[in-house]
Amino acid sequence: VATTPFGHSAPLKKPTPSAYKELSELYTGSVTADNLLSILSQLGGDWSAEWQKALKGEDIFAEDNIQSIIGDGSRTYTAGQGARPSNIEKLYQDILHALMQDIQRFLRVPGVYQKLQWTDSHATPTEDGRKPDGLIHVCGPGVTPSWRSAVVVFELKSDNHKQSDPVLWGQLLWSFISMAKNQPRRFTLGLSVSKKGELYVYLCTTEKVRYANIGVLPYCTENIIQATTAVRFLLLVYMQLPKDTGILMHKDGNPSETFRAQDIAYGRSIDSVSDLSDMDITILNDKARCGRREALFGPRTWIFDASVKSATGTENHILKFHWHDDSSEVAVHAKVAEFGVPHTPQLVGAIAIPARDEGSMAGEMLLLKDAGEDIYTFFNTLQSANSHQMTEMFAGYFHALLAAATGDGRKFVLHRDVSARNLLVKNMHPFLIDWGCGIVADIDMPRVASNYAKVGTAPFMGLRVLSECPNRSLIDDLESLFLVFAYCLWLRYGTIPADDNKYWDGTATTDELIRFRIGWLLCEDSLIDQMKLNGCPEELRNLATAMYGLVYPLSKVSLYKIRKDVTDPRLAIFNAREWVAAFDTAAASSKSPYITRINLELLRKYVENTPECNTPRVDTVLLQPALNSGDKGKEPEVAISLSSLQLDQIPEEPASPSPLERGKNTSQAYNLRSKKNDIEAASALSGLKAKRGDRDDQAGPDAGESSTRSKRTRK
Repeated sequence: VATTPFGHSAPLKKPTPSAYKELSELYTGSVTADNLLSILSQLGGDWSAEWQKALKGEDIFAEDNIQSIIGDGSRTYTAGQGARPSNIEKLYQDILHALMQDIQRFLRVPGVYQKLQWTDSHATPTEDGRKPDGLIHVCGPGVTPSWRSAVVVFELKSDNHKQSDPVLWGQLLWSFISMAKNQPRRFTLGLSVSKKGELYVYLCTTEKVRYANIGVLPYCTENIIQATTAVRFLLLVYMQLPKDTGILMHKDGNPSETFRAQDIAYGRSIDSVSDLSDMDITILNDKARCGRREALFGPRTWIFDASVKSATGTENHILKFHWHDDSSEVAVHAKVAEFGVPHTPQLVGAIAIPARDEGSMAGEMLLLKDAGEDIYTFFNTLQSANSHQMTEMFAGYFHALLAAATGDGRKFVLHRDVSARNLLVKNMHPFLIDWGCGIVADIDMPRVASNYAKVGTAPFMGLRVLSECPNRSLIDDLESLFLVFAYCLWLRYGTIPADDNKYWDGTATTDELIRFRIGWLLCEDSLIDQMKLNGCPEELRNLATAMYGLVYPLSKVSLYKIRKDVTDPRLAIFNAREWVAAFDTAAASSKSPYITRINLELLRKYVENTPECNTPRVDTVLLQPALNSGDKGKEPEVAISLSSLQLDQIPEEPASPSPLERGKNTSQAYNLRSKKNDIEAASALSGLKAKRGDRDDQAGPDAGESSTRSKRTRK
């Protein structure tokens, strides 16, 4: 199941010039020119101080050392002056390779280079099939050249290409994403050689890419200062990167080594939720198993299997690292634990790394008890005779969402990212994981969290979330819960037409997804008819229809009002006891009616003893003020395009059909009228989006490994 990324998702297709250009265009405005001193200050530490030594020719940067590296040109390098050979790019490749080898030979005496190694990779594919022109990577026992071990990537172009060439930029950006895909970093470095041998450095941080000129390759210029400046900078890289490679979870620069929590702090103070200082952590399987990692900037997440050794022994846990702007998952976990919310994974420990400065990302690392496999994997291997366990699991998930949204009378929590990947099962026990999109809000004064409400996993976002309605509530999470349940049934017992796969794999646009969802959920008959649940146990079919009726109470409120109203009209009629009754009714139709329903009984007891759970709280996110009743059709939150319909074919129908008529889908006039409302609302939205330059971000091919959130900007 694919996801909606936090920000831009990278179109990581087959590496071709057109794909590189597309990636470069996607991040237009995020790559900016800067000066070298500013870039070095961003790297922190003593980079700037060491560069001043380099410019003065002090210590290892002495002029004699620089000249011993460059040599006289006739011995080591192909001459770059005079007649230009036909293959300029190969000339630059030969010069660069020889220069890097000479730098490493020079550094063998001081022993500086031992932690870093240059590899001419232009003829050797990396693990994803790409061939960067060169890599500087950490080295050590068991470490091979790869994106995970790379700390600097090189891209070269001939004299026909300027430094601003979109293909060159796209190659570098793609490499930065690849370097951070399986190893979170606070920065990545790139170097390019282009027209007339000009050498540029690129610094990619969590916010943007900055670049600056650092000279010219030796023997590509008569300007000795430019040539020696380039060599000095390359020496600086070898001297400084071993102290801080930008790789976060490592020991002494080696991403394969066991590390401790304090090793990822890179000089910043850390706030520890529990003491992790005595725990030795080792990443298993050498890479992240999932996460939100297909973007260059903004909040991103990596999830690893990890072995953790402490004074009490060695255990396997889930390690999660994420960059965030204003949404601390540790804080949400703390509140969920304080509320006593059941069916949530145990937080073993966590550390928080403060943001470097205003506008930069903060970091968090969480160690969590393993919560098992995702709900679809569990369900797909579940024997039909045990299908009642699905009712039990979803009773547990509902209980967790309800308890979090009820809170403690002062604050409450909304999950906001219920998806198939975030509902887990271990030893027949349900777990609701990944509270990274969750928010802690005040009951008396709903918190304004952001001005962008589209948060979650696209295929499981509710209609109001897809439509970017301003308020989020428990109802949105329950709508996502129903969609996950329906998805599981559809995949196991139904048949999803090939043309409909895009609605579940994250490749459909928002307009397409809303249009599909409306057609599918218009009435109970259309729900069941489209899913074609042949062989589905009666208990699960009954639970699906009951959940549908609770999430879409169309006898009381229309889909149009659900999408249109500033406050979800379903809040006024929500009753937790009806959900308990739905689970009871489904259980009563089971072929095993006498099985003990532990999770359902816990839910029943909670609802009976917590009357306030029938007042679901709202997180207010003000996008647009409420409109007067006379402004019908001008509400700008319904992102749907039905322009192919003819307005003159849609008759006015002032009266809504009865529930029976809607259930039988016999009121064509009503359906057409609803579509007319959609057209009017879409027209208003299109005008608004045109003014403010909005766009919908779509999922990348690899985003299916985990759920995520859409681009959000702080109010």
